[in-house]
Amino acid sequence: MSQELVLRFKTAQVPLQEGEYARLRVLQGPDLGSIFVVKSSSVTLGRGEGASLRIADLKASRVHAKIEFTSSVGWRVVDLGSANGIFYRGEFVRDFPVKSGDNFTIGDTIFQFLMNSEPGHLLMAPISDDPELEKREVAFAEQKIRVRALSKEVKFAEKKNAKKTNPLVLVLGAIFALAYIYPEEAAPILYDYGLDFVADLIGAPPKSQLAQKKSGQKKDEKEEKDRSVASYGAPSVAPEVARTAEQYYRQGFREFKAGNYLRARESFALALQVNPGHERARAYLENSIRENEREVKHLIDLGRRARDVGRFKLARSLFSTALRHSGDDPEDPLVIESKEALKNLESGGVQ
Repeated sequence: MSQELVLRFKTAQVPLQEGEYARLRVLQGPDLGSIFVVKSSSVTLGRGEGASLRIADLKASRVHAKIEFTSSVGWRVVDLGSANGIFYRGEFVRDFPVKSGDNFTIGDTIFQFLMNSEPGHLLMAPISDDPELEKREVAFAEQKIRVRALSKEVKFAEKKNAKKTNPLVLVLGAIFALAYIYPEEAAPILYDYGLDFVADLIGAPPKSQLAQKKSGQKKDEKEEKDRSVASYGAPSVAPEVARTAEQYYRQGFREFKAGNYLRARESFALALQVNPGHERARAYLENSIRENEREVKHLIDLGRRARDVGRFKLARSLFSTALRHSGDDPEDPLVIESKEALKNLESGGVQ
């Protein structure tokens, strides 16, 4: 990180700096709580040494994007050919104007952009949990799922002089194929469009079961909002310890709601290491382990189904994903099962 272009602080209580153009506050990610003061009209962002503003986010590219001021547009953020793009206002984008107070996401890092013209109390406002921020994170997770689904779409080379298939037929075929592979995820969409017979055909959960699950999730979120911060930690721990444990807990809770159960497990475990009396972290750790196991078993089952119908590349991808989501304990039965599934696939001559 070049000290001439960007200054980094680990506290929000940073007054306006000499030569400051703007600042970026990290609201979520490995650098949570950091403040980057921009002292140039153009800086680059990324995880590599070549970036002016460096972050510890492994999902960011080495030089991911740049933020610059132009006389025609004002401040804007430009993607520099990254693998994952930039998430802004519900979409992955490559170039967009940014206003003071706007948030955007690079990798797993959420930045808030503030111009130097903002009042001092806003520049130095503490970074706290924001319900709107949580909504954006959920939207981000849902968008990533949609993008992954599109990126895995199977494409075939066109034969010369072959008759072109109606695009609508191809779209419907792709939707049916994805629904067959992911029946539980596709069921709500099929029911919304009145395609109950398709849901029955692919073995999707019935409407009543989905409604019950959704109701349970809403109840869980409502209970979470109703609890005060003071109720999470044991009263005997030091305030600083309680705050640190609470930070890990809230990070885990957001990952849990987004369906990232393995990362949620890690955050809840950290919260309990800091404060063993954090009962909500303990309860959600158990839930995360259970949901993660269910997810891994589902991936292994999908992999076997794909293998049985000859879709070996898809099967390998599903088994590999299951292994990544199993954790790093070599004695864990799910780790062993995922490795065996991959080994059997490759030993069968499928490379």
